[in-house]
Amino acid sequence: MNGEWALDPVVLTVVMGVGLMGSLALWISEKIEARAAQKAFADFRISTEAALEDLRARIEEMQGTAPSPIMSVQGMNLTTRTKALRMHQRGETIPGIAAALGVQQEEVDLLLKLDRLLA
Repeated sequence: MNGEWALDPVVLTVVMGVGLMGSLALWISEKIEARAAQKAFADFRISTEAALEDLRARIEEMQGTAPSPIMSVQGMNLTTRTKALRMHQRGETIPGIAAALGVQQEEVDLLLKLDRLLA
């Protein structure tokens, strides 16, 4: 007798109505979240496009400037060092030696200073 109230049509209708209202509330909240996510994505896309345009402008500016000299990673090998010392003994300048051998002036200067210290 205690379970008969669960089969009452009014109770079943109320339970189904509450379930449908809950489902409707979940559906509406999901729609609100989806629209918020779409708006956030659109805002992010717009800010990213603006940043890309800024980077493009900076790249175009930088293409007009001369690149900085590239330092050699390996330095001079034994043959290049020998050539540099011989050229210096013949009286050539450090910029001339560096240009002829394709190395940095600082490397030639350092080589000549080391050679003087060792001599």
